[in-house]
Amino acid sequence: MRIIEKNAALVRTLTPAEEELLRGFVLGALEGPRLLQANQLLMKVRAAGQWLACDCQPKSMPVLNVNLNGSTGTLFLKNNPGTAEHAPGCAFTKDERDTDASHNEADTPPAAWLAPDAPLRLIGDFQRAAAGSGEGNGSGDRREQHRLLSLLLTLIEASGLNVYATHLKKDLTAQFAELRSVATRYPLIDRVPASNYLETRLDMKHMMMLKARLRDATVFGTHRRHGLLLDCVSQIKARKVLTERSEDGFDFQGHHLLWGGSRTPGPLLALAIYSPATAGSHFYELIHVASVPVLSRAHLFPVYRDEEREPLKMLVSLIDWMAGKGVKVVMRRPVIGGRVMDELVLSSDQDRVLSVSLTEQPLGPEPETENFRRFADFKGLDTFRKYVAGFFMRGRD
Repeated sequence: MRIIEKNAALVRTLTPAEEELLRGFVLGALEGPRLLQANQLLMKVRAAGQWLACDCQPKSMPVLNVNLNGSTGTLFLKNNPGTAEHAPGCAFTKDERDTDASHNEADTPPAAWLAPDAPLRLIGDFQRAAAGSGEGNGSGDRREQHRLLSLLLTLIEASGLNVYATHLKKDLTAQFAELRSVATRYPLIDRVPASNYLETRLDMKHMMMLKARLRDATVFGTHRRHGLLLDCVSQIKARKVLTERSEDGFDFQGHHLLWGGSRTPGPLLALAIYSPATAGSHFYELIHVASVPVLSRAHLFPVYRDEEREPLKMLVSLIDWMAGKGVKVVMRRPVIGGRVMDELVLSSDQDRVLSVSLTEQPLGPEPETENFRRFADFKGLDTFRKYVAGFFMRGRD
């Protein structure tokens, strides 16, 4: 058995002891320290974005990747589609725990508003992985993963971060205070507010603080202990969350859930689940991460694509200028159900409403309204600025 890069370059060959360890892992024959050793080995391979190549077929080498059942926290090996079959009798032939994964990909629901006061169910309990064979990434598991993105979008909308007006302007401290306030309405499990186990800074100090609270908590009972980390981060790539305060970043073991389905450069508002990855472990780590691009580190207004940032900054400046002239304009971005349109809605206190899109290509059907404009149809920022200013200032003293 070998560890390889995704371009098939050899990293190293496993030692006989490591190979025997993985064979026991896939056969479900490990427990205690041996099981922990196997998990640690597989986590390192997964975190590095590498694969395993099996020597049972030397000429073709079947390739496996390390998957994580996000609900149960169980690691398992899955054969890469389209690669060679294992030799008869090979212990790594197949893993039944993920046979339905490809069918369930399409069942992932869109991000939705989460009603307050109902348990979030962001991550499943370890008991679900019982009975040796474990459960696959069923549609229920995927729904739980996706609820993390729904929660982040709900927090953004309920706290008003998707609305900008000069008279509503808040500094970064106040914006995070609004997010924490909304989190009090959302219990992780019954009668345990998410805000009780939420840290709004992603660094080693705050991770250790959260770990200490979780380790000493009695409120989780038989449920899996988990908390949340929320912060404005620089980038998320290769299973690492990168921040301005850490050059090395922080590994995560699960999935990265993106708003709009496309990777966008930072800054990003990121929400991560913090929990042990395996039953009985005292090692806490980031599991799943959800992210939404934001305008800047100081202004957590949601952004669909990087190309929006410059015209958005112009609109913020323009709204402040119009406020100084006595014209109050509110800019709102719907974040729940955002599949419909990449639109911003600007409205004034004089009942004038303008819907605009700042992306070059449509992300959905355009609104059926005469007061819709696309930034890409203008010659540049200055022309667009003059049009928007004229739309709201026309006829004013």
